[in-house]
Amino acid sequence: MAKLNNKINEPSILVKPVSRFGGLDNIHIALMALVVILILLVVAVSHNTTITIVNATNVTKTNVTNSTPGTPIHTATQAKLQAERILASYLNENNSLSLLPYLSDVNDANVSYIQSSRQWYISIPYVGPANGKTYLFGILMSDANLSKFSTFAQDINPSAVSQNYVVSQGVIKLYGRTSCTAPNNSVPVYLFMDPYAPGSIQSLHNITELEQRFGDKVNVSIKILNTQYSVAIADAYGGLNNSLQLGKYLLCASTQRNFTAFVNAVNSTYQGKYVPAYLLQELAGQSGLNTTSLSSCVASSQAAINAQFTEAQYYNVTSSPAVLTSCEYLSIPQTVQNAVCYSDPSIC
Repeated sequence: MAKLNNKINEPSILVKPVSRFGGLDNIHIALMALVVILILLVVAVSHNTTITIVNATNVTKTNVTNSTPGTPIHTATQAKLQAERILASYLNENNSLSLLPYLSDVNDANVSYIQSSRQWYISIPYVGPANGKTYLFGILMSDANLSKFSTFAQDINPSAVSQNYVVSQGVIKLYGRTSCTAPNNSVPVYLFMDPYAPGSIQSLHNITELEQRFGDKVNVSIKILNTQYSVAIADAYGGLNNSLQLGKYLLCASTQRNFTAFVNAVNSTYQGKYVPAYLLQELAGQSGLNTTSLSSCVASSQAAINAQFTEAQYYNVTSSPAVLTSCEYLSIPQTVQNAVCYSDPSIC
């Protein structure tokens, strides 16, 4: 049997330590030098790369089809209008973001063009409903195609961009709707409301204050809606006819002189629950309303309410309370004065 050779030599790599560097070898020193060089290269590139942002809020250039490098295809006005449409589109979202168009102030919007990425950035301030603090709603859109955009509102884009757009703080211009006037060229103001919807009864104060401020320069009308809130009351308190009584009384009382007193009485009584007809009749008498005329109106008001529901569908009113001014501007009761003043600046 052959004997194994115990003196088999295996290849080895000798690493010579470099004592003056704390025991590091030549390979580690070379790797460290390479890392330092890469860091210096990154710093040099970042130092010499600039992102130019042009504040274009007041730009009035016309649209350029064959643009040169650095020249935007669209104008600042076009970019801002698209931003206003995107903002108005949140109205159709079934969440808290539907209030965003009414909380934003497009008059203080800032429009900037980023030359390096050929994008528009529009920032629009809005007021937080819970704390009253001002935040920025940001929109970044491609100059090549303004319909390609991203927003900075909880990272949620609207499901679809409508042709409506925000024209003033809390005021939306309805696409395809034209202006109208009331008798004596007054501004028509329609309050669409389901009385049992949160905030609707309280919103009546905004309407009565509007009449006190503008007098016969505005013509205010109450429009009653039957939404899921009245349906819930109907299910709990004896049917739809009972739940509609509050709306009918408000509709008919709004045509009488002492409507403000009736609004105050209802507000002081309403607790977010069902209001029976006998209590409404009692409040009407205490407010100085003509109860005979009121009862007659309530008994025959269902046809008017049906017509008002059709009218709400025509103007795409999907929430309560909502205010339509001059047949083309949608707002909430808290911003209705802005809508009136935008519709007819001469009366403000």
